[in-house]
Amino acid sequence: MEPVVHLGHQTQVTLYVARAGERPRTCPLWIVRVDDHACLRALSGTGSWWYRQITTAPAQLWCAEGIVRARFDPVRDPVVLDRIDSAYEEKYGLGWPGPVGFITAPAARRATLRVVVAGVDGTTPA
Repeated sequence: MEPVVHLGHQTQVTLYVARAGERPRTCPLWIVRVDDHACLRALSGTGSWWYRQITTAPAQLWCAEGIVRARFDPVRDPVVLDRIDSAYEEKYGLGWPGPVGFITAPAARRATLRVVVAGVDGTTPA
């Protein structure tokens, strides 16, 4: 059995996106845990290349504990978005207050995603 990867406890994960006919790309991301879900944001908003890629197809997250295949669902609930803001401030605010200001700004809030980890057979849950 594969070990469980605790994404929400990671300080940083690396997104790995591979598309047919394209060179694979990676991007480091900050990740937080809210309501037993790992969540992440595109600092520069919904127009960022990686946000556009992973909202249409599964991708991989790489971290110290292993590799996770997942899909990424948008988060729209303002109450949950506020809790995600708080999670970013609590987890990263003391060490990196400048970037946390950007990741809790309106553009990044609109680009908030919940990580839905793939099942054991490699498929993502519906």
